[in-house]
Amino acid sequence: MTGLPPVTAPVLAEALEALPARLRRKVDDAVVRAGGWPVTGTAGAVTVRVDEATTVTLVPVDGVVRRAADARCSCLLAPNCLHRMAVLALAPVDDGVPVDDGASVDDAAPVGDAAPPPTADRTVGPAAVADPPAGVAGDAVADGTGSPPALTGRQRAAADGLWRVGVAVLEAGTVGCGVVLRTALLRAVHEARVNGLHRAATSGTRVAAGLRAARDGESQHRLADLTDDLRELLSVSRRLRGDTPAGDPGALLGTARRAYDPQAGLRLYGLCTVPVVADSGYAGVVTYLADRDGRLWTVADLAPGDVGRAAGAGDATVAVGESGLSHRQLTRAGLVVSGGTASESGQLGAGRAVRAARAAGVGWADEPLAGLWAQPLPEQVRRAFGAVALPLPERPAGADLLFVTVRVLGGHDHTVLAGTDDGAVLTLTVADEHTALPHRANLRLLGQAVGARLRLVGRLDPTRRATVQALAVGPVDGDGPGLTLPQSWAGHVDLGYDRLHASQLRTGDGAGAVPPYDRLPDASVPRPRLGDPALGLLRRQVERVVSGGRAIQALADPTERTLRLARLDLGAHLLAAMGSAARARPRDAFGRLTDDDGQAFAESWLAVAVYEEAASRASAEASWLP
Repeated sequence: MTGLPPVTAPVLAEALEALPARLRRKVDDAVVRAGGWPVTGTAGAVTVRVDEATTVTLVPVDGVVRRAADARCSCLLAPNCLHRMAVLALAPVDDGVPVDDGASVDDAAPVGDAAPPPTADRTVGPAAVADPPAGVAGDAVADGTGSPPALTGRQRAAADGLWRVGVAVLEAGTVGCGVVLRTALLRAVHEARVNGLHRAATSGTRVAAGLRAARDGESQHRLADLTDDLRELLSVSRRLRGDTPAGDPGALLGTARRAYDPQAGLRLYGLCTVPVVADSGYAGVVTYLADRDGRLWTVADLAPGDVGRAAGAGDATVAVGESGLSHRQLTRAGLVVSGGTASESGQLGAGRAVRAARAAGVGWADEPLAGLWAQPLPEQVRRAFGAVALPLPERPAGADLLFVTVRVLGGHDHTVLAGTDDGAVLTLTVADEHTALPHRANLRLLGQAVGARLRLVGRLDPTRRATVQALAVGPVDGDGPGLTLPQSWAGHVDLGYDRLHASQLRTGDGAGAVPPYDRLPDASVPRPRLGDPALGLLRRQVERVVSGGRAIQALADPTERTLRLARLDLGAHLLAAMGSAARARPRDAFGRLTDDDGQAFAESWLAVAVYEEAASRASAEASWLP
């Protein structure tokens, strides 16, 4: 069903609570039937036709249904009927996240960076808190003496609510999470956001979206992503619910808006432009720039949309000052910014006080950009893995990128093998699989340029050994195989926007430097995933609980012996404790089974999940480094 306006979480929760208990058990079946009901839009309202005599009408205010009274059904059981509840459950949920406009405090214009780029690590964490978040009492903010902020009772209660709903979700698994549990989670998320628990609320929103995607069988559902989001939700809410939270309370709270601080005059040089298509429904473009010292900055244009918006966003005007440059022009030019603002991570803001003028750019072989390729690869790998472990708002701009000079060794389809000057062999893969973007076609052509030396900008893939998502390439001057690019491209190719042609490939005698074919790995075979097989087994145990719930773990075969043979003694101990907690069923004085609250099992699962994540990241980094 499409065409429904978004509804707020309190409206969904109020409609569910109004249902009699006998009808709540039938909500999931009603939602399935409602998927085929026709939707028509009228002036100021949306009507869903249930049958010849019954219709459900939604009246949005500013595009969102904000009151339960604005959802009406014409049946005799209204308003406490399954028709209304089913329609509301199918409608998208308005999470009420304020747009991070990336602006200065003087009523700036929006930049449109409300959503993070779609990276492997989608965890959203805190930024510096400039002002008390809305709905938070003053004693929840640092008192100016350097002491950490103290949590209020309402904040701890909201965190406890999120924790308990997260425990229920883990117990049920995706197979048992219906509308009732998802609604309870959305209501807890709303309470957390109102009380300033933005980091936990963001994780809860992603868990709710993942549960719905899993229930509906949507193609974008990833069990690994849902597992990571649930681990983040339980970890943060558990630390917040106590009287003395473990860790920095300010970091655990997060913030609704990134803090943008004034910056001195900036002289920036365009580096590359990358299209963005996020699973959260946002799309657009991110342009990377460097200043005179080689520090990277970003300017983004992200808004609700699909791959079509990302494909066209490269030609959108950069919303910093009035330079008139598009993102694709800026990547090959420069910018002089005065009166600008930026977040601590290097995201440029936009406001009426910002002044920006076009300036000359430089090639990748010239300073200050050339210094990016001068850093040794092991140092870059350590920096990139450290960045991947950080929440997105804390991640410095471009910290997860690698700058490597490579020689093309061969390719298959849209995968390219490339060798570094140190003798390492890297696998270059597409950064985005959408066919509307030229990533695949460009890499297929690059694979034919055997022997070509290229400067590469890529994003480290933390899950596979020596694998880089190629974002941009530029030819290295010299004879032999290479690329001949138009002068307007200023010496590099943005693989997500520029389209290479076979006529731009230059052949020569440089192919003799390529190792013999029988000594190269087969590019048609995907690189194996990183990590010890025993860690992979532990990861499957963690994901299996998210999918099947507590019951599946209670019946699981023990694998502690395999982990101990792999010298993962702590992992084996934690896994055994999780199995014991899953099978534990307390009894009352008469020997009858009683229902525990599931918190012991949730804490044991969380311990295994945190251990596996840390061990896998350490193993992945070690596999890259000599």
